[in-house]
Amino acid sequence: MSGDQLTALVGLRGRARGCASGAPPWYGGLTRREFLAASAATGLGALIAACSGGHDVTLPNEPSGAITGDVVDLTGAAQSSLGKIYLMYESGLQTGRFVVVDATGRFAFSEVPVGSYQLRFHAPGIAYVPEGYPHPLRVVVSADATTTVRFITERGWEDGAPMIEIYVGDYFFQEQPLGAPNTETLVKLGTPVCWYNVGLTQHTTTGGFWDSGPMNRTASYIWVPDRLGVLPYTCTFHGTQMIASLRVQS
Repeated sequence: MSGDQLTALVGLRGRARGCASGAPPWYGGLTRREFLAASAATGLGALIAACSGGHDVTLPNEPSGAITGDVVDLTGAAQSSLGKIYLMYESGLQTGRFVVVDATGRFAFSEVPVGSYQLRFHAPGIAYVPEGYPHPLRVVVSADATTTVRFITERGWEDGAPMIEIYVGDYFFQEQPLGAPNTETLVKLGTPVCWYNVGLTQHTTTGGFWDSGPMNRTASYIWVPDRLGVLPYTCTFHGTQMIASLRVQS
């Protein structure tokens, strides 16, 4: 089951059973997009447990559109069943939705609430978006319309993913593809860590043994851990909001 299908199970098409007095505190008064994001963060099991009885609750019926696209190589040839596509909010934070690229090299997201988003291609150890091509892709979804995009990729890194990717957004650090924001990332000694600014503003990644300096949008910074232990880091511009750590193991 894809992440997109899982999202549908928790109410994308309109109704959720239960959630009366035992509902999580974020349930009432949120938009459907916020509800789905909270559902993904809380976990489907917790959602079902909280929604074990009571009355039907109709979720807000937000205007929505669709995103479709394809994955090709540098010659324009379709790439069959190559990786996954992750849907992120405009800030770069993961929505919890993803789809698998199909046998024709195509993918689609349905019923995406109107707004601005980013899309991330993910095929670790197999292929990547080469330098010079935009990634993640920024898209705008309009009501009752379909936005079409294309990922241009190159095969490589066949011996396995060469590094840990951490997205730097507004205002979080998040290991890719679906790590929790502002938390600990496990890294093996000597494995490169790449921070990539997907946010709308300037950020840094600053630890006791590294400092990226100011990173503008789409800028990246790589550091290779050369010592063991828990290494906290932050953004010098948003230190109270963006705090995370690397746990480097042998």
